[in-house]
Amino acid sequence: MQLSYFQNILLHRKAADKLLLLDTEHPKKKNILDTYLNFGGYPAISDATILNQEKQEWLRNYVKTYLERDIRDLAKLRRLEPFTKVQKLIALNTARLTNYSQIAVEAGVSSKTVKRFLEYMSISFQTIVLEPWHRNPKKRLVKSPKIHFLDVGILRAIIQKRDELTGHEFESAIVSEIFKQAKSMNLEASFYHLRTLDGREVDLLIETEKGYIAIEIKKSETVRSLDAKHPKGLEDILDKPILYRFVISNDPRSRELEEGVLAIPAAQFLT
Repeated sequence: MQLSYFQNILLHRKAADKLLLLDTEHPKKKNILDTYLNFGGYPAISDATILNQEKQEWLRNYVKTYLERDIRDLAKLRRLEPFTKVQKLIALNTARLTNYSQIAVEAGVSSKTVKRFLEYMSISFQTIVLEPWHRNPKKRLVKSPKIHFLDVGILRAIIQKRDELTGHEFESAIVSEIFKQAKSMNLEASFYHLRTLDGREVDLLIETEKGYIAIEIKKSETVRSLDAKHPKGLEDILDKPILYRFVISNDPRSRELEEGVLAIPAAQFLT
């Protein structure tokens, strides 16, 4: 099996900077990524000969089947409307700090019900809850989780989105693909986000036995040195060494943004 750039890094097979070569297959990889960002990764619609309209219809039907069969069986719900409201609100707030109380008010249910519905969504592999890293008692750290949908095609179907992804939706798509690639290798790794109350943050923090991989995710097609500020300077917070720092984006150039911080195109990082 051919491993992605990220999977090679996770296995510590090659130094990150040694993989920063001119990628002659970038246009092909970018096309694969763009297809994934539009329709997700379900095998049933991976065939390039399937029309886009048919893919969208399949995703809508999948969401409908999931609601009418899987959730009814799992949660024993008499009415689906409260669940669908919470599901849509979670989708609209993907990759943002989760405020259970706010979602509860907007959906007309209790915070306890929101958490229960979210548990069902996690059990059925619809979402992952990215817990905040907060093991340093001396630092003032945000303790709210983020929620990411495991398939961006399903996310699109739930919120009926056809146009370009927002920055948060792009972040969610990248985080979920990284998560799935890591889990497919059966390696011991824990996933967090990190944010301090004074504004320092990392979109994805992966903890391995040897240390951390810090990842900042930008939808932008041009990244700058300024984008390297968040993955830097975490040594005074974390309890293990930082093995790698990445800025993942749509910028087609691979390069070192700042000392120790590598900018990698999302298409290269994930394929």
